[in-house]
Amino acid sequence: MSGIFSPFLHVLQSLHGFTGKGLALLLDAALKGTCLLLLCGALVSTLRRASAAARHLVWSLGVGAILALPFFSLMLPAWDVPVISTLPTYTAGERGVTKVDLQVVQESSQIDVRPMAQVAPVSGSSGEAPFRTGWVLCLWAIGAALLAARTAVGECRVRRIARRSLPFETRQAKVILENVRSSLRLSRAVRLRTSAEVAVPFTHGVLRPAVLLPAEAPQWSRQQLEWVLTHELAHVRRNDYLTQMSAQVVCALLWFHPLVWLAGFAMRKERERACDDIVLSLGHPATDYAEFLLVLSRALQGSNGAWSTSVAMAQSSQLEVRMKALLDPRLNHKPLAASRALLTAALSALLLLPVAAMRVAAKSASGTISGTVRDPSGAVIPNANVSLVNVGLKSKIEGHSGPDGTFSFAAIPPGSYRLEIACPGFAFTKSAELDLQSGGDLHQNITLDIGEVLEEVVVHGHKPAESPAAPRPAPRRIRVGGNVQAAHLISQVKPEYPEALEKQGIEGAVILRAVIGTSGQILSLSPFSDPDPALTKAAMDAVRQWRYTPTLLNGEPVEVVTTITVGFRLDE
Repeated sequence: MSGIFSPFLHVLQSLHGFTGKGLALLLDAALKGTCLLLLCGALVSTLRRASAAARHLVWSLGVGAILALPFFSLMLPAWDVPVISTLPTYTAGERGVTKVDLQVVQESSQIDVRPMAQVAPVSGSSGEAPFRTGWVLCLWAIGAALLAARTAVGECRVRRIARRSLPFETRQAKVILENVRSSLRLSRAVRLRTSAEVAVPFTHGVLRPAVLLPAEAPQWSRQQLEWVLTHELAHVRRNDYLTQMSAQVVCALLWFHPLVWLAGFAMRKERERACDDIVLSLGHPATDYAEFLLVLSRALQGSNGAWSTSVAMAQSSQLEVRMKALLDPRLNHKPLAASRALLTAALSALLLLPVAAMRVAAKSASGTISGTVRDPSGAVIPNANVSLVNVGLKSKIEGHSGPDGTFSFAAIPPGSYRLEIACPGFAFTKSAELDLQSGGDLHQNITLDIGEVLEEVVVHGHKPAESPAAPRPAPRRIRVGGNVQAAHLISQVKPEYPEALEKQGIEGAVILRAVIGTSGQILSLSPFSDPDPALTKAAMDAVRQWRYTPTLLNGEPVEVVTTITVGFRLDE
């Protein structure tokens, strides 16, 4: 499988700069689109008593503003909106985030904390980031292409029907068409055509608009034909074809955004209600017109439901809402006057343009904590497990140091934090509490100490006294990893159970702290627990004679602290 996708992954990696910018533009459009559509929804809620045309105008301006976002970004002066980031990011080496489950045997650290104006870039993943960005953009492109293809198929289908249609040029149709054009003050010429492929009347085109009618249109009464032509020419006068195409383009580009689809649905609903209001404004009875719409909607059942670019007169999904609106005398059915349209457009533009020109500045309120992990010799430690703990929230971000020993936690909200570092062969390390200010950056130089070696020996005795059996050392837990080669016990002198204590039935466990020198000898030895002086002396006399292979750090022998447990137990 990797061989199949390797050329594609190579393309993604080569286009990393482009995909990163593309994803940033997509997220910017989604964020601004959310703000624009939420603002449009708020404006529409204040226009509940206004006409449907006013509400449709607001939604159309919002959708148009989303399409014009690139133009606004270039032409309008940008203003920054500070936003606190709640999604910290982590940069490390060649692998991803690693969870750590280690035994803690010592806590020790040497930490140098200093403020810095700018954090040097940390070597990050050369493959995973572009792949993730590339896959996200590919997923978006697939969705956008599918919806664009759906729109193109609908447009081709409408054009094919228009080419096959027949002119509808009866005397009655021509007279009604001219009368309606005059009533609506429509200067553009409109073509009337009929087709057996048309289920309900619809309008198509901008410069040369055409109204396509079903094949049974010549049998309609004069009033029915007047209703249909008034409704369809209202679409032409309002340029609903352009607004619908704009909504479909936005839906294709931001197909993942639910508010975009809600806005498109609201535009279709208000568009049809606005044209119905124009029909009623010319004196046509609402009851008869509603009954005729019901007849037309029945013709839609079983018809092709392709996502067409045409503006249909009757859609079954909106019929119930339109019926209630037509028959409700309390609603405002007056067409939108030119003065009110200009006022609504100006008010909407005044509120929408600042949102379109805003620029989110998330980095101003967040900070960065970065640093380098080193061993006692000063060499960097790669792949050390690094965790950033929020002291107040008790939350943790886990990662690891890169090949050069560096790590970086970016976009961190202000607060108190603590670093925890763990690496096999080294002591578990916790930093002091760090106070990250808003917009501040902290750099940590952390040195890990060598981890301890644990030894445990059990000495058995008997009642009555017998020669003690040769004790077998318990399994040792020795951490080996990174640049550390831990010490190994190569010569062990067996402790002797004191005869007097054995007869008295005294048992105990002696814990000793020792330092293994660079030659493998015990340099210093001290009791950490003293159950009985005689037991402690017997344990120390034996341990002083033990020999180890020295602990190696980057190939050089170093001293290391050891914890040794000697247990004295009596067998029954």
